[in-house]
Amino acid sequence: MMLTPGAAAFALLGMAISMGRAGPAARALGRFLDFYCGVFALVTLSLAVMVGVLATDRTILAPAHRVHAQAVHRALAFAAVAMLAAHLATQLSRHRVGIAEAFVPFSSSVTFALGTVAFYLLLVAVASGIARGRFALTGRPWAWRLLHLSAYVAWPMGIWHGLTAGREAAPFVKTAYALCLGAVALALIARPFLRRRAGRGS
Repeated sequence: MMLTPGAAAFALLGMAISMGRAGPAARALGRFLDFYCGVFALVTLSLAVMVGVLATDRTILAPAHRVHAQAVHRALAFAAVAMLAAHLATQLSRHRVGIAEAFVPFSSSVTFALGTVAFYLLLVAVASGIARGRFALTGRPWAWRLLHLSAYVAWPMGIWHGLTAGREAAPFVKTAYALCLGAVALALIARPFLRRRAGRGS
């Protein structure tokens, strides 16, 4: 499994704090990370997907704005991986999941398996983003798009895992995620039509 150095360091820090190894004063922070790391990971992944969709727009955003949107998209993706690594570390350190459940898909319940698969798919999406330049040199941009689109699969799987693996989500949380999924779905459906319209206007 590939992790960026920052994500690995964040995971080790999260595990140390969660286990109380960073000092007694850090136990409250450990409880906070244990409770919210998964939520933060899902929020940052949601924002990364939505900003990623926005960064591909050619009808509303100017080229300079698309560059800024892509930078925000990459930062959010790295933040999502870091939060997921910390979430995984806290769950392992508190023995809520075993090694097999955490890293082997479908070794346990479907709910946990979705989280594991979503994590791997997100790593594929981030790795393809890092290696985008190499794909461009090979003349096979379709391969990069195919790999990077794994984020669109990881996101709804992560949402389903987040809503079903832990405590019961509040109705407004379920509504918010449903609206996010609907908004991104509409953006993806409308994107080909907007591109054709932009092409006719140029």
